[in-house]
Amino acid sequence: MNFTSFIGQAQTAIDGKGRSSFPREFRRQLQASDGDEFVVTRGPAQTLRLFTLPEYEKFMADLDSRSDRRQADLVRRGLAPTVVELDGQNRILLPKILLEYAGLKGEVLYVPARGKTLELWNPERFNAKYGLQTNEDIAAFDAAFYGEGLTEGSDGTR
Repeated sequence: MNFTSFIGQAQTAIDGKGRSSFPREFRRQLQASDGDEFVVTRGPAQTLRLFTLPEYEKFMADLDSRSDRRQADLVRRGLAPTVVELDGQNRILLPKILLEYAGLKGEVLYVPARGKTLELWNPERFNAKYGLQTNEDIAAFDAAFYGEGLTEGSDGTR
């Protein structure tokens, strides 16, 4: 498989040392050129971002090209980037400072971001923000998914 973006979601445990299994479904989507080292940073909405090294380089180039230098510098200083590597059991060690920032204890939800980048979410925060838990949530999702005027009618037709 030759994926340019990650596909899927996975929830894994975080052990007492801050290690998390890198989900098999995402490992299968890696190319040899992606390597087995990643950069983990702070992300928006109290998430973490896990970049393959090539994606991190693209992200930094994009950041450097922004016209608002103050904003780019703020992001650069706040990232707290750390290189992490898959160990022999396909785990990554997440730094304590980043675990605390994202409120990750016990479980982490891996969600695709842009390209070969993943967002690491506290599962409760993710479900509170994006979970389809009410009829209003489902209707909003349907409207966004299908676009205005393309949602299914009450009789199930489009």
